[in-house]
This record gives sequence, structure tokens and C-alpha cells, in this order.
Amino acid sequence: MSILRTLIVGVAIAFLSAALLERWLRARPDAGTPPILYPRIPFIGHIIGLLTEGANYYKITSARCKQPIYTLPMLSSQTYVVTSPHLANHIQRASSTLLFEPIILPVTQRLVGFSNATVEAFRDQEAKDAQRPAFMDRMHNTLYSLMGPAEIKYQGNVVLAQIGQRLNTLPPADRPLFEWCRDLFVEVTTYAFYGPENPFALYPGLVKDYWVWEHGLIGVAASPLPQVTNRKAYLAREKVVQTMIEYLEKERYTKASPVIQERVRLHVELGISLEDRGRSEFGMLFGTLVNGSITVFWVLNYILSRPDLVKELRAEIEKSAFSVDQSTKTASVVFEALRTDCPLLNSVFRETLRLIAPMTSARFVTEDTIVADTYKLRAQSVVQIAGGVIHGDEEVWGSDSRKFNPRRFISTPNGTKTGSADAEKRTVHPAAFRGFGGGTVFCPGRHFAQIEILSLVAVLLMGWDFGPPQGKDNIDWDPPKDEKRIPIGVMKPLTDVIVAMKRREETRDLSWSLTMT
Repeated sequence: MSILRTLIVGVAIAFLSAALLERWLRARPDAGTPPILYPRIPFIGHIIGLLTEGANYYKITSARCKQPIYTLPMLSSQTYVVTSPHLANHIQRASSTLLFEPIILPVTQRLVGFSNATVEAFRDQEAKDAQRPAFMDRMHNTLYSLMGPAEIKYQGNVVLAQIGQRLNTLPPADRPLFEWCRDLFVEVTTYAFYGPENPFALYPGLVKDYWVWEHGLIGVAASPLPQVTNRKAYLAREKVVQTMIEYLEKERYTKASPVIQERVRLHVELGISLEDRGRSEFGMLFGTLVNGSITVFWVLNYILSRPDLVKELRAEIEKSAFSVDQSTKTASVVFEALRTDCPLLNSVFRETLRLIAPMTSARFVTEDTIVADTYKLRAQSVVQIAGGVIHGDEEVWGSDSRKFNPRRFISTPNGTKTGSADAEKRTVHPAAFRGFGGGTVFCPGRHFAQIEILSLVAVLLMGWDFGPPQGKDNIDWDPPKDEKRIPIGVMKPLTDVIVAMKRREETRDLSWSLTMT
């Protein structure tokens, strides 16, 4: 008993000492710096909060602080959290002193396993010193130039043809909707980007390894020895990486999209090793596969759980983007018509992202910076725009901010505030919607994602009925979200939704043709 008492007293003294030391060491905020929200557990409280609460933590701290920007001290560093669309816009515009590269390079190295030599090559300090475009800038410009609305049409037609081919042979069955959407998305997207000889086409079981890695990627990135502490996810990553290395070594990329061919050229030009080129393409998969595959599930969930919305969307699509050629027994869906003439479908897409995308936009403060002529951000700090907080803010979106409103974006891509009679006040700030990031770090694949998601959702609505699985009277829609994961992407469902899929009578004997125009 005396040993236990001694242990308890020792722990209490240690905690009290840490609290007193933390209070003594607390940085006195400079004039103009954002208010500080101190952790309840000295030094490490905010770190523990992020690890245990994930995407929810910024909602918790923002409810405590209720400021447009505030400071979270973490050990010897500090993070500024932005919860105001107005300030988010100013952060995005301060691109010369608030940089993304110092954050993304070390994070990506931990995720995919780059060598130190490759990270230094990507930094391309020699080019920066000579005031030439550095590698990261050139890669950034390549992605944006080759994935714009006009340039992406080639890949768009490829992926739409792949969706049509797979749906034409889809038999009626009970299916786990999330898993089915995810795997279909991998098949058609990797074909569109990496060509017919992509690793997932050559090794069909590889998709399971990829999702094993994705499930454990936080542990892999955070651990100094992931091959020991997160062995299953680590080995899954290495297995997929080896297939990407083989893909490059055998020059299968010659049948890939222009985006991938140009990425290969830039990596070779920089002198990146074959292994790390394979790791870079493995990293590219995260941007092309993960968020889109999860988003299409949630779009379907929000639509199919509302029968009246299903009817409205079917009528909208049939009027503007759907046609049937009885002579060839072909049903056609045209993406360009979905994009321009189906406002309700587009609104549902953006509203879904608002509810499932709590991602933060992070920047490294390279020198003391004044934001909005008000707040001083100190050098060597990190500033994060808390997308999840902004997406759920009643002051921004209205009293139904935490609910699904299919018409929220029907009149403007920025969205409108519910319950405001004043037209000017109803318009939401352009920086409030964070589904694709913002500023210089807009998602380059957003146009391609829109092609895939809107087209797949449209053809499923027009061609399939979704009912309860065998032995059940209803479908368990709206599964809980994985809100406690660190927010690096859209939130996955914690449980799958089992549905019975069968062809609608109206289109049962038709083949599907999906086209861009």
C-alpha cells in the first residue's frame, strides 16, 4: 500500500510540477498575435486532443475559444487555427510568406518512404537560389495545366467508357455500397490515369493491400519504426510500391494519360531514382483514389435515403442529360449536360462535400506576417484553416448548418445562408466552402472528380433501383462518420450500407454510353 501511495504522490507531484513549469514558460503574446488557448494538460494537451479526437478537436477548441483565429501552443511550437472565411481568404492570399511546401514534403516523406536525397531534390534549392522555377512549382503547374476543364477531356472520356463497360455487366445482387463504390472507383480511375497495364489491373488483389495501407497511414507516418509498430500497413505499402516500380521499369506508362507521362518525364529530368519515382506515383494514388471513392458513396447515401430527392434528380437528369436510342438499345448520359444543366445534382455534390470534408489547409509561416492588417503570425509557426469548423458554422450557413440541405448550392457554387431574407447576406463568403482547398493549393483533380462522381451517380440513378438486402425490411442509411481520424481527407463511414441493386425496368435491356459531350 505504501508503494502505491508513493507512486500516486509521485505522479501528482510530477503533474503539478509540469503545470507550474508550463505556466512559467507560457509565451507572453505579442501585441496583435491571436489569442492563446492553453491546453488543459500542460505542454501536450493539444497534441493528445488531435490524436484522440481527430477532425473533432478543432470543433472542440473553437467552441472554447470562439475567435476567428486563435493559437494552440504545442510543446515548443504553436499552431494558429483559422475559423473565419474572411481570414481564410487573407491567409490564402499571403502566398509569399505562408508556404505549403515546408509542410507537405516531410509529411509525404513519412507517408510514402522517400529517401532524404529525393526530398532535397524536390526542394530544388539550387533553382530557387538562381530564381528559376523549382521542381515543386513545375510539378504544380503541370498538374494544373493538364487537369483543367478543357485538358481533362481525354481522361474524362476514358474513365466514362470504363464506368459504362463495368456497369453493363453488373448483375443484380446484395452489395456493401461503400466497398463496391470504392473498388469500382479504383478500377476506373487507375485505368484512366495509368492506362490498361496499371498495377491494379495486372494484380487484382492489390486493391486490398492499398486500402490496408490507407487505413493505417496515420500510424505509418507518425511512427519512427513503422515496419515494427505498424507492420501490416507498412508491408501493404511496400507491396504496392514495388508494383509501381515495376510499372515504371517496364515503361508501361507509355500507355498512360498525359498527366502521368509528364510526371515521369519531370522525375527523370530531376534525376530521381527508380525506387523513389515508384514511391512518388504511389503517393499520387492517394490524391486520385481516396477522396473521390468515399465521396461517391456519401452522395449516393444522401440521395437514396430521400425518395423525393431521387424522383427530383431523375427528372432533372432525364430532361437535360439522358437519352435513349431504341435502334441501338443504348442509354446515354452526357457529363457536360450534368455539369451545366443539372443544378440540383451539382448542389447535392457540393453539399455532400461540405458535410464530409473536415480537412485543414495548412501553411508554414516563413517570416512574421500581418494578416488582414490585424493579426501577427510569428515565423516558424503553422497556420491551419479549419475546414470542418467553417463547414459547420451557423453564422456562415444558417441554423441548419449541420444538416444536409440539397438546395444549399443550387443558386451559387459558394452556397447560401439558410434563413436570411437579405439577398446580400444570404450569399456565403467564397472561402467558406473548403471541399477542394483554396488559394494556391486548390485540388488539381477537382474537375476530374466531378466528371467521375456526377456521371456515376447519374447513371446509377437512371439505371438501378436500390432496395433492402435479403432478409431485411429497410436500408440502414446514414452510417456514423469516422470523425475522430486526423483530418487528411473526407470522412469514411464507420459501417457499410448493404443494399440490393437491380436494374430498373425502364433501362433493363439497354447498354450504357457515358460521354463528355
